[in-house]
Amino acid sequence: MNDPKIREITLPSGRVATVREGRGRDLIHAQRAVGRAAETTALLQALVAMLCTVDGKELCYEDVLEMPVADVLVLEGEVLGNFPPAASPMPPASPASSISASASGNSVK
Repeated sequence: MNDPKIREITLPSGRVATVREGRGRDLIHAQRAVGRAAETTALLQALVAMLCTVDGKELCYEDVLEMPVADVLVLEGEVLGNFPPAASPMPPASPASSISASASGNSVK
């Protein structure tokens, strides 16, 4: 694959996905697809459907919902890589609720 705006990755399931660079129009289309009141997770999964192909096939939102969680998480991470951190549609994790804080015994009491 020679286009630097398209990345090819192998998913945990062994399937091969391509992820293309997102544009503003993709974000607008994803927002329209999930509605204004939708969670950021739904928006991110709509972006996955718009920006990714799996085994050469385009995805729809419902395809993403039926994929193994490990594959979805990898694709979400790849799609988030298209956004600078300040513009990411995902809110930053709360330190008090982070897995690392609770795993290290530093949970808030």
